[in-house]
Amino acid sequence: MPNLFDPIQINRLQLPNRFVRSATFDNLGQEGMVSDAQLNLYGVLSRGEVGLIISGGLYPTRNGMGTAGQLSADRDESIPSLKKLAGTVHANGGKIAGQILHCGFRSRESVTGTQPIGPSATTDPESGSRVRELSGGEIDAMVDAYIQAARRVVEAGFDAVQLHGAHGWFLSAFLSPVMNRREDEWGGSAEKRARFLRLICRGIRKMAGPSYPVLVKLGLKDYHPQGKTVSEGIAVAQMLESDGVDAVEVSEGIEQKWGHHIRKDAMHPYYVEECRQARSVLAKPLILVGGMRELRDMQTVLDEGTADAVSFCRPFIQDPHIVAKFRKGEADSSICNSCNECGERMIEGRFGCALNG
Repeated sequence: MPNLFDPIQINRLQLPNRFVRSATFDNLGQEGMVSDAQLNLYGVLSRGEVGLIISGGLYPTRNGMGTAGQLSADRDESIPSLKKLAGTVHANGGKIAGQILHCGFRSRESVTGTQPIGPSATTDPESGSRVRELSGGEIDAMVDAYIQAARRVVEAGFDAVQLHGAHGWFLSAFLSPVMNRREDEWGGSAEKRARFLRLICRGIRKMAGPSYPVLVKLGLKDYHPQGKTVSEGIAVAQMLESDGVDAVEVSEGIEQKWGHHIRKDAMHPYYVEECRQARSVLAKPLILVGGMRELRDMQTVLDEGTADAVSFCRPFIQDPHIVAKFRKGEADSSICNSCNECGERMIEGRFGCALNG
């Protein structure tokens, strides 16, 4: 079985090891553009020997913003800014994927200036905001917006693109019977609920060409009593594989309570069973996220053939050089205790770990 420090190939992209920095909101952007604080953050990360850095989510349209500090990929004017980010990582020998993330019903009118949108009209249970149902024509336009956002990621020099289809964000909402109650070509069955994401993936593949790496972060299971099952999520993953997706980062979909995917006090992997079931039918690389704290747990994921790489977020906030320390034998686990204080700090615009002061 492969070692965590063995290289891995994802389409044309060769990574030096099996460690992935999962996309992380930092809320440090300035009017959609990359700030000096972010260049410093990614510079430090890219010197820490992480195999692949996945950027914080880039919004494809302004109505998809989650925070005022989120970075944009919604206009060509964003390309020079994103080039700086990719260039900073490349200058240190790192690799970076640009993640495209529309917050959907979790966007806030106070940030975007517009009502939150989704596949069906509903009320966000967390904020109480009314969510507007998109028309079929608006969904068609959104497919193109995602493809154009991916084009900007490619033109900015990123090594790969990732679509966020988990945690209840826009794409995840389309995939879930909880949020998608449509009975037209965009909903009513698992295959129709997946149509939106599949058209985006096909469009990106056509735009970027056959060798450019296209990844999806996918919620295989909704942690909601009316949500999609693991088997349905795996069926979607199989569809995406046939559409040319090169790797899947396994996470969860719609949550009954927001934040379930960043579980407090979680010190061991918690999507192992979902990923194991997916591995039995999927051929493309799988990346497992969630609860990665101990090096032996991470290696076990590979040893058991559950996934091909591991991904984490909070430990990198605590120590961006944790991978280098693992390689040198200076650490065998992260001291991150999953307290989630970093999330509260991010919202306040002061990115960092409470353990670091």
